[in-house]
Parts: sequence; C-alpha cells; structure tokens
Amino acid sequence: MSGVNGDKARFNRRRRHKISRRQSREKMLKVLAEKHLVAPAAQVNLKENVA
Repeated sequence: MSGVNGDKARFNRRRRHKISRRQSREKMLKVLAEKHLVAPAAQVNLKENVA
C-alpha cells in the first residue's frame, strides 16, 4: 500500500530510514572533504574522465 492509502506505519518507517541514510552519507562526505580526501567511487570516475 502507499502512504496515502493506508499503510502509514511502514511508509513512515521507510521514509525516516531513507532520511537517516541520506544524512549520514552527507556527514561522511563532509568529513572526507574536510580531510581533503575524495570518496573511492569519485576517484574512479575522475580517472575514467582523464583517460
């Protein structure tokens, strides 16, 4: 069911989980940026663009 049509508990639990995941990912990337490091996935993409 959708959040609109009844299953509020499950919908909101998944929504809160997604928000929490996003916030922790942003926090991790901010810490890496402060240390002047680049996330491993971003490094791979940079190497592919140069070649």
